[in-house]
Amino acid sequence: MKSASVSETKNGLSALLDEVRQGETVLITHHGKPVARIEPCDTADLTSDEAAAALVQRGVVDPPRGALDVDRYLAAPVPRLADGLSASRVVAAERDEGR
Repeated sequence: MKSASVSETKNGLSALLDEVRQGETVLITHHGKPVARIEPCDTADLTSDEAAAALVQRGVVDPPRGALDVDRYLAAPVPRLADGLSASRVVAAERDEGR
């Protein structure tokens, strides 16, 4: 477990939070005595909005560009694979191409 003083925490909070995102726990001390602990939170502890925001922040997903028009979405034609193709083969080919 990493340890940081209050002043180190104030001056380097962003760097400490980067370490926490990587799974590190940080013990905050004041005059050498522990006063707080920063640790990664389990996504089960987050609301769905918080969990979505965390995914956006990590760059896993992009935020929506606008509201979803449900009627338009449901009216759109369903994509179909050409005869003789399988979804797993298409995905494997895209991976091989580096997409």
